Amino acid sequence: MGLLSDPSLTPRNKFGKVLSKHHSKVGWLLYVASIVWFGCLGHKDFNHGTYLSENALSPGLVYPEIKQESSRWAQQLIEELGKERENHKATTPHAWIAAKMRQIGLETYVHNYTLRYPFDGGKEFQGKNVYGILRAPRTSSTEGIVFSAPYRSPQSPHVDIVASVPVLLAFADFARKKNYWAKDIIFLVTEQEQLGMHAFIEAYFNTEMDEATRQKSFLDYGYLPARAGSLQAALNIEVQDLDIDYVDVKIEGLNGQLPNLDMFNLVQRITSREGIISGYKQTPQKKRRQYQNSVENNVKNMLSMIFSLSTGVPNGNHGFFHRHRIESLTLEAVKRQTNNNNRYNGGLPLLKTIEGISRSLNNLLERFHQSYFFYILVQNDRFVSIGDYMPCLGLLIAPLFIKSFLLWLIASGDLKDDEAVENDNDDANESSELDMVPAVMYILYACLIGFLCQHMLPLEFLVNFISNYGFNTAQSVTVSMLLWTCLAFILPFVYKLPEKAINWLHLGCLVGLGTTLVVVGLLNFSLAFLVALFSVPLALGISPELKKGFRKSLLTVYTILLNPLIFIYGLVFVLTVFQFPELAIKETALRAITATMDAITFSLTDNWIYNNWLSSIVTTVLLPLWCCLWAVVVRNAMPANTTKDIDNSKKVQ
Repeated sequence: MGLLSDPSLTPRNKFGKVLSKHHSKVGWLLYVASIVWFGCLGHKDFNHGTYLSENALSPGLVYPEIKQESSRWAQQLIEELGKERENHKATTPHAWIAAKMRQIGLETYVHNYTLRYPFDGGKEFQGKNVYGILRAPRTSSTEGIVFSAPYRSPQSPHVDIVASVPVLLAFADFARKKNYWAKDIIFLVTEQEQLGMHAFIEAYFNTEMDEATRQKSFLDYGYLPARAGSLQAALNIEVQDLDIDYVDVKIEGLNGQLPNLDMFNLVQRITSREGIISGYKQTPQKKRRQYQNSVENNVKNMLSMIFSLSTGVPNGNHGFFHRHRIESLTLEAVKRQTNNNNRYNGGLPLLKTIEGISRSLNNLLERFHQSYFFYILVQNDRFVSIGDYMPCLGLLIAPLFIKSFLLWLIASGDLKDDEAVENDNDDANESSELDMVPAVMYILYACLIGFLCQHMLPLEFLVNFISNYGFNTAQSVTVSMLLWTCLAFILPFVYKLPEKAINWLHLGCLVGLGTTLVVVGLLNFSLAFLVALFSVPLALGISPELKKGFRKSLLTVYTILLNPLIFIYGLVFVLTVFQFPELAIKETALRAITATMDAITFSLTDNWIYNNWLSSIVTTVLLPLWCCLWAVVVRNAMPANTTKDIDNSKKVQ
C-alpha cells in the first residue's frame, strides 16, 4: 500500500519531474523559434501584398481637376510668407495666415492655449492655432475632414518647412470653388509643433475647462469658437519646397497606434499615379524599382518600424488623431538637393495628390473599418498582419509561464527531489502561505519605488530641491531617477529574504513579467516584443539553485545591464556611436550622457502632457520587476552560511 500511496508516482509529480528536467531546453527552443518566425516574415511567402479594401476610396484615383494656377499661387504665397517671416523671427504670423484664409472665403478663427511646464517652477507658454472651416454645401455639417500644416519659425531647430502653409492655402482656395464636398473641411495651421495639434484636438472633443481643472492640468487647451462635424480622417502636410525629390509617408501615432492600412495604401496609389516617389521612411537610397527587395532588407524595415513604434512618440502631428479613431498620416515632401528651378511645375503633382486624397475621403460613407489597424510594413506594397506576427510574442512569453508553473510546484511542495526531502525535514510542516508573506512585502516595496519615480509630487519636490544646487532640469530629473535606481540596487541587501520566499518572489516575477508582456502586447506589440527579447533570457537563466561560477557572474552582469536607467544609456550610447563614428570614445560617452538625460526628461513630460505610456510602463512596471529579479540574483550570490542564518532567524521569529 505504501507504493500505491507514494505521491511521487502521481501524474502531477511525474509531469513536474519531466518539466523540471527539460524546462530550460523547451524555453530556449521557444525563444529561438520566435526569432526564426520573425525572420521568416521578411520572406514574400509569409507576408501579403497591399490592396484597397474600401471601394469608396476609388474616386480619388480619377483624373484630377486642380490646375497649374494653384501651383503658381502657392509659389507666390511662399514669397509673401518669406517677407512676413523677416518680421517674425521667433513667432508665427497669425494675422497674415488669418487674412489669407478670410481672403479665400473660409470661416476663420483663432484658438488660444496655454502650457504650464511641469518643471522650472511651472513656467507658462502661450500658443495660437489658426484654422478655417469650409462648410459642406451638400450636407448639414455632420462629418468633417482635417487638413493641417505646422508652422515653424526661422529660429526652429527642425528642418524648414516654409512651403507647408502656402500649399495648404492653395488647396483651400481650390476646394472652396467646388460644390461636391459632402463633408466639412478644416484647414488648420498649428503653432509649437505637436503641442498645438494636441491642444486643438483636446479642445475639439472636450468642453471648456473650469478654473479648478485648469489649475491641476499642465495644458489648458482653451476654447474653440467653432467646430465642424464628426471628424472622419485627417491629413498633415510638411513641405520643404515645391521642387520635391520624394515624399516620406509618416504613420506612427501616439503609443504605437497606426492608421488604417487603407489610408496608407490610398496615399501610395495616388502618389504613384502622379509620378511622386513616396513610401514609409522613404530615403534617397530607397528609389522605386531600385531598392533591393531581399529578406535582409525586409527584416531591417520591420525592425526599423518596431523600434519607432516602441517609443510611443508620434513622428508627426497626425499621431494625436488616432486615440479618437480618426485615421490620419503625414506627408513630408523633401526638397530636391539639386537646383533644377522646377518650383512652379513641381508643386502641381503634390497638389493633385492632396486633391485625390480629399476626394476619396469625401466619398466615404462610414469610418475606415475594412482593412487592418494592426500591421507591420515590410515594403511599401507588402505588410504583415497581426495574425502573422503575434505568434512571435506568444513564443517569447510561453517559457515564462512554463517556468512559473514549475516554480509553483516546487514552492507548494508538490515537487521535491531526494536532497530537498533530506535537507528540509525540519521545514516540512511550515506553512507555504507564511513563506509567501516576505515575498509579497518585497514586491510592494519594489512597486513603491516605481511609484515614487513616476508620481509628480515626490518627483517635483526632488527636482526643485536638486535645482537649487545649480543643476538644470534634465540633470535634476536624471539625478532624482538615479537616487531611486540606487535604492532599487541596495534593497535586496537591506530587506533580506529567506530561501523559500525567494522561490515565491521568482514565481511572482515570472507571472508578473508574462502578464505585463501580454497586456502591453495587445496595446503596443513593438514595445512588448523588444522588452521580451531582452528580458526573457534573464528570466530563463535565473534559478534559485544556481551555483557560483561563470554563468552566475554573467547573469549578474546581464541583470545590471538590464536596469532601465543603464539600459537606456547603453542604447543611446550605441546609437551615438553609429550616428557619430568620427567622435572619440570619451566624447561619445559624454554626448550619450547628455542625450540620455534629455530623453528621460522628454519621456516624463510626454507622459504628463500627451499621455505617452512609455515612462509609466518603465517606472511603475518594468523597474519593480527588475528590482525583484535583481533580488533573486543577489540572494543566490550570498554565502551559504549567510543564507542559513537568515532562514534560522525567520524560524525563531
